Amino acid sequence: MPKTTDPTLSKTRFTSGLQCLKLLHLGTYSRELADPVPASQQALFDSGTHVGVLARQRFPDGLLIDAPYNAHSRAVTSTSKALSDAFIPAIYEAGFDFENIRIRVDILSRNSDHTFNLIEVKSSTSVKPEHIPDAAIQLHVLEGSGVPIGKTFLMHIDNTYVYQGGDYDLDKLFRLEDITDQARSYLQSVPGSLAAMWEALHLDETPPIEIGPQCTRPYRCAFYNYCHKSLPEHHIEQLPRAKPEFIDKLRAAGIQDIGDIPPDFPGLSANQQRVRNAVATGRPYVGPELADALSQATYPLHFLDFETFNAALPAYVGTRPYQVIPFQWSLHVQDSSGALSNISFLHDGSDDPREAFTRSLLDAIGPQGTILVYSSYEQTIIWQLADLFPQYQERLSALPGRFLDLLALVRAHFYHPNFHGSYSIKAVLPALDPDLTYSDLDIQDGSLASIYFAKMIAPDTQAHERERLRNALIRYCERDTLAMVHVLAALQSMSQTTTPQS
Repeated sequence: MPKTTDPTLSKTRFTSGLQCLKLLHLGTYSRELADPVPASQQALFDSGTHVGVLARQRFPDGLLIDAPYNAHSRAVTSTSKALSDAFIPAIYEAGFDFENIRIRVDILSRNSDHTFNLIEVKSSTSVKPEHIPDAAIQLHVLEGSGVPIGKTFLMHIDNTYVYQGGDYDLDKLFRLEDITDQARSYLQSVPGSLAAMWEALHLDETPPIEIGPQCTRPYRCAFYNYCHKSLPEHHIEQLPRAKPEFIDKLRAAGIQDIGDIPPDFPGLSANQQRVRNAVATGRPYVGPELADALSQATYPLHFLDFETFNAALPAYVGTRPYQVIPFQWSLHVQDSSGALSNISFLHDGSDDPREAFTRSLLDAIGPQGTILVYSSYEQTIIWQLADLFPQYQERLSALPGRFLDLLALVRAHFYHPNFHGSYSIKAVLPALDPDLTYSDLDIQDGSLASIYFAKMIAPDTQAHERERLRNALIRYCERDTLAMVHVLAALQSMSQTTTPQS
């Protein structure tokens, strides 16, 4: 329908428009169509906010423009007063409005020559290409508003910083990188980009833009499911490891469904050919070497899964930002008679969990039998722990030699049409055993598990909530290893009852 008010842009809308004009239009007028924000994504947003607040201390004694984002006029008025006060060395969350573009600036630092430095704060560990347009649109608005900008910096986390305890050393935790030249170079393209965005925003209907690489780059679109809802069940984007150029070639040939790809279509890898055949026939691919690969497993079978977290701000002495810290494991053990037992560990103290994690794991795993994992992740963690704890190095180093990676096995020897291009255990399990699901659990993915753990060990978490989180974590990790038990059983059954395919 026709737009009755003048639209506005923001930093977020500007970068959305660069990604896709349809995303910009939907985000401005049809927010109700957006995908729900996953709890894990919200946790990243919250972490970024926390990092931004801490980063202000690199420029102390500044003034916070304490106005919510829906009170932008108030923020602009307060910012104007702060700019005119030479005794305020820095302004946090400064608000500006120029040509219907509204921004809030993370940090404006006053210089002695009456200019200001623009500091954009990110919780990443480096400058990324998508950060430059973010800074450039701020430059456009600031200088358009009459604010002289000297330098433009991106302040991000330095993941080489090692936490020594107590307060963070902010000079080492954060790194300032001068991006003035990149931002000013990009600034030249801003007027043209803005013109395209204003034109799109004044359309009565959403721009008819086809799905493509922009749906996930540089970020997954908030309207991904809305734009993909009318696509076939086995859309060509589900082809494993298909490059955008190859997907474009399929689209140019009028192909949207994997099952419609001709068997001799040039460019299909061997694995993509298997996927295509499985979808076209409706039958799973069973490789001729699947039975042999499964026969490598010797009893007792140990099904092992780890849970980890990697906080932006290190929680333990001697750790770095985003360092992976294991805090939980689950182990299902199955003997040759089929009898199954479960043992688990979850650290619930405020101290570093890694040594208790290691000791308990070594005590639980018997000296014989295959250790089944799903991905190489557990092996990577084992080697890290072996380096960290010399006293356990010999015993830890013996474990990876017993590993059998079910993920690698499935990728090499099996494909079910209901995988829909994913080999994640969350996709594999329902295809092979639909009776066992994660739907009854509070936690349904590993990223949410790390969030629950952080909440569980937080000092202000109430005892009853801590117990609820603990139970949810234990149930989730146990389900992961039980899922591997069921996946292995299904693969063993199919290898014995299905005719292998070459």
